[in-house]
Amino acid sequence: MLIRAATVLAFLLAQTAAAQMYTDADRARVMARAAPNLQSVLQDDIIGNLPRAQRPDAAGIRMVFPPHGPSPLAFYADPRSQTIYFPQDSIRFLDDIATLFAWFQSKECEPGMIQTYLWALLRDRQNLASPLRAFHIDRDIALADEFTNNVSAKIYSSALQFILAHEVGHILLQHRGGLQGAASQSQEIAADRFALDHFARLGAMPLGISFYYVAAWWQDPLGAAVADSSHPVSPDRIAAIADGFAANPMDFAHSEPDPAQGAIMVESVAKDLANIAQLAASDGMLSLLPMGLERDFPVSRFATACPTP
Repeated sequence: MLIRAATVLAFLLAQTAAAQMYTDADRARVMARAAPNLQSVLQDDIIGNLPRAQRPDAAGIRMVFPPHGPSPLAFYADPRSQTIYFPQDSIRFLDDIATLFAWFQSKECEPGMIQTYLWALLRDRQNLASPLRAFHIDRDIALADEFTNNVSAKIYSSALQFILAHEVGHILLQHRGGLQGAASQSQEIAADRFALDHFARLGAMPLGISFYYVAAWWQDPLGAAVADSSHPVSPDRIAAIADGFAANPMDFAHSEPDPAQGAIMVESVAKDLANIAQLAASDGMLSLLPMGLERDFPVSRFATACPTP
């Protein structure tokens, strides 16, 4: 997502429910562990793997980690200052969501409960606890489960790397903030293509991107973003990524231990994203689906849906 430099302060001052989700200790953990890793990913994995001609233009890119942004999933860039903003709360929220999906899958719990949570928080703006706390899941116990630990790490790390490569794309493609509608979406799709090209150079699949979009499609721009960007996750954007995966699955699998099996997984993710795009394109679905979620997977059942022992 793009912002104008003049709106950065408004973003940082925005106070939402997300700002109260995490404690100072949670944020300190993000700064001690995630922030250095992300700096390394930016310099070594993304900039270091750019075509040689692009690297000088990327030399001035920097990351900052404000405590929180205007929403739980707020990652954005200011191309004019070559600054990428990854709020600490948003990093932790994405980590929690990855852990939540993996834990539910490991324990064969009903994933519809997660969709209710995402709808209630991101679309209905309900004041909910952070994902793991809302579902009474102890993080350490969940991550002691080998499946949960491995799968959540893959979801989390690849989603963050895709988002980071997307924001680098905005900067190197010299995109402008303040655009709306088709012009804004054209820039978002171009930045997505930049991120896909990055993963194709690595020969790896951004597994977490489908989980990110499952969460983010509920979210509309908030605050200053309403004027400075269009919907962050449009059906066209999701469909374009799905098409990119489906057209050349081996591009995203050639570095996997089993490239043929990896290509099959890429095709599966492409189908999942195509389905998400179809759902996101339906205004009626966005109205009807919450009613079904509230009926079948009510907020009142979060604590008993899939708790840790």
